[in-house]
Amino acid sequence: MSGENASGADQEWPERWRWDEKRERGYQRRGWSGVRVEDIEHDGLRESGLLLATSKPHKVFGVLAALLGVLLFVIAGTNAVHAVVERTWLGLLALVVVGLPGAVALVAAYAILRGRRGVVPGLLVTPTRILFRDNAGGVLAIPWRDVSGIEARILTQGTSRYYNLIAIEAHPSAEVWQSVNPTVRRLARKRDDFGVMQVQDQSLLMNPLIAYHLLRHHLTNPEQRRDICRAAPADQH
Repeated sequence: MSGENASGADQEWPERWRWDEKRERGYQRRGWSGVRVEDIEHDGLRESGLLLATSKPHKVFGVLAALLGVLLFVIAGTNAVHAVVERTWLGLLALVVVGLPGAVALVAAYAILRGRRGVVPGLLVTPTRILFRDNAGGVLAIPWRDVSGIEARILTQGTSRYYNLIAIEAHPSAEVWQSVNPTVRRLARKRDDFGVMQVQDQSLLMNPLIAYHLLRHHLTNPEQRRDICRAAPADQH
């Protein structure tokens, strides 16, 4: 794996990913965008690695989510008061139906608006581990020894909208899960001791094909991880 194929045009398309010409052109235009060598210190270990940056949610979405959450809570509260006054269960049902989406909207708003200035979210791939960093600076670090697979998956929404996913399958220790904040932990699906971290193709600033093959290459070739920072083109260092 090297930085010579900067466009990703020659990378093999995973079987489980959905292909269309427009998306492939978009992938190729991105190349190695958002990739840089970065020093990171986490859990007492300082090392250099490749940052595969992801996009940051716009603050305006956080504001809109907050306004929606407040509005839904006001509606739910009004219905709750009406239910008490009129002694009807219908208003209490509305409290649940309307209040729950309001709570979800407020949680989403909090996650977006708490983003720290200067923090670049994404994957940090180092010789010893893969780190996931959110836009607030929270980090989930999974050692390579706990990673069991790098898989291609797809997420469909409706009949036409879809995302190609890079799924990082791992068996992190309980200490790893307990050491990270909820906003990072929510990015993973955990079942017993098994977790899956999914990265959407549209969230990566770089060509997702390059990211997918880079991760798979270093999973299956552990002896080359010490040179992982050399995988990017020279102008990305």
